Amino acid sequence: MTPVAILFLVLSTVVVWGGLIASVVFLGRRSEIAEYPPGGDDPAGEEVYDLPPIRDT
Repeated sequence: MTPVAILFLVLSTVVVWGGLIASVVFLGRRSEIAEYPPGGDDPAGEEVYDLPPIRDT
């Protein structure tokens, strides 16, 4: 392998694994949402169905 190929191999490895490590650290610090935005509740009196709608094809 040429020195340029080795350089790009090392650089791409650092970018990929560095991004993975950074995302794991970020999710470790802020793993859950503290508060959800308003308007996400189901309206009172409206039925909630567990099954998806049936589509007639």
